[in-house]
Amino acid sequence: MTKKKKMETKDFLGFENVVDFNEKLKAYFEENARQIIAISLIICLTAGAVAYWTISSKAAAQAAQNMLNQALTAMSAAPPTEAERTAALTSAIDMLSQTIETYNRTEAGRAALFYRARCKSRIKDYSGAITDYTAFLQYSGPMAEQLRAFALENLGYEHEALGNTTEALQWFEKAVQAGRTAALVGMARMHENAGAKEQACECYRKYLAEQTDTGYQEFVEMKINAVCRPE
Repeated sequence: MTKKKKMETKDFLGFENVVDFNEKLKAYFEENARQIIAISLIICLTAGAVAYWTISSKAAAQAAQNMLNQALTAMSAAPPTEAERTAALTSAIDMLSQTIETYNRTEAGRAALFYRARCKSRIKDYSGAITDYTAFLQYSGPMAEQLRAFALENLGYEHEALGNTTEALQWFEKAVQAGRTAALVGMARMHENAGAKEQACECYRKYLAEQTDTGYQEFVEMKINAVCRPE
């Protein structure tokens, strides 16, 4: 007959160890149940918050873009009288201000600063335009980067309108460095106004040579003929 294997002490010890481990594990879960549930709840809430933030961010971005589009439509209106044009621009400023205040974390909300500055400039609030362009330049993002060089150039025009030709020249230079070739014309005019004909002619000629923006070509050619002729 086959002998029954006698259970040794070490087998009992192993069994006792397993039981003891299970008991300890059970005790751990009972003692830390609240913490474990809390951690799980935090994880669930975080995941839910991320999903909600993503959805709400997309909704906010769309709403901001819609408001911006409405303001741009008002900006582009061409009423027959000066009073009506001013009223349309004032209405656009109100819409842009609401977009900025409500959706300042969106691309469109930040771009609204740029367009509000343009509206202010068109109603001759040059100081207000400078404030908005300066604030707009603090932002980053695809839309802000696309409009950045134009904001720099427009700051030159606003300072020029206020008679600050030295500051205007500095902003035109920054716009050129940012890739806005048309700002060379502004630089040339500021040099010309200061009596620096050589520097003015250099900017006019550089503008024609680069040919990336031909909007001022006829004006620049006329200026070169008038200002840059040998005496």
